[in-house]
Amino acid sequence: MSTFKIGIIGSGGMARHHLQRFSSIEKVGIVAITSRNRDTGTHLADEYKTSYISDWQQLLDNDVLEGIVICTHNDSHGEIALKALESGKHVFVEYPLANNISQAEEAINLAKACNLILRVSHPEVVSNNHQSLKKKTKALGDLLLSSFTRLTPRRGTRPEILFNLSVSGIPAHFFIYHIYPIVDLFGEPAWVEGAACYEGLTETGQYNRFVNTVTIVFKQGGIGQWSWAGGIDINESQQHQRYVLTNGSLINDGDGWYCSTVDGVTELKVSKTPQPSLQELWLTEIQASKYSEPNYNDVDVALSAIKISLAAEQSIQEDRRIEL
Repeated sequence: MSTFKIGIIGSGGMARHHLQRFSSIEKVGIVAITSRNRDTGTHLADEYKTSYISDWQQLLDNDVLEGIVICTHNDSHGEIALKALESGKHVFVEYPLANNISQAEEAINLAKACNLILRVSHPEVVSNNHQSLKKKTKALGDLLLSSFTRLTPRRGTRPEILFNLSVSGIPAHFFIYHIYPIVDLFGEPAWVEGAACYEGLTETGQYNRFVNTVTIVFKQGGIGQWSWAGGIDINESQQHQRYVLTNGSLINDGDGWYCSTVDGVTELKVSKTPQPSLQELWLTEIQASKYSEPNYNDVDVALSAIKISLAAEQSIQEDRRIEL
């Protein structure tokens, strides 16, 4: 296999994370880094002994590149992914896939039409824990209720883009990685309702404290409830998850998953099978696409997940239930 040449768009924490992963993979060449922040971009390029380019569109014009890794703010994911695919390059993009459904759908359709690999960075596909949950939920019958609750204290540091509606969208969209798993487990939604309160909301979309809830009814049956309160006065973060099915429930209060049935409570058995990293999986899929048709199931799930979060945002704005 000849060296696979990639470009990185972004220079923040996730760009550094992906650079570390890709630079450790044999036969991967990091040709250039581009970011709107020249200081962090040039520093990262120097550290990894590669070139810095200030304009991401100029990066896409580089015919040497075969793949693009997108690590920018949420509001630019969809546009860049679509442009990268239009330039004939494979794409690895941080979640969420896009802040706009039409952009996301166009990108997926283009990837499928051009036999290009579009991978969103949801890790469930390489997670033994998630695959064990998937197997167990199928064994426990039909979904009745999926419940997720998270409480996050105000103390500590956080990136300014986190509590920023204009850049990151509502909390359910920014934290889409908690919605993706339930879509993968229980299928597409029939309708969505959302509600949110923001404390200290400014004209630029920034805020200090929030409560965001999302209610989902799945097409296959069952109700999903997602709730997050952030920036609140609590000593430490708490998270609780429940999957209630007809023949038992899966419960996680922060110390792993347990299965509860009328016969008792047992710890969820998780396989120890070695898994590739997401970066390795993307490269393997690209290589395999030369000989067989790619599987786009994961990116279709990513699309369904943002349909939920963006429908919740629409529900909040229009104060009504959104049918999907």
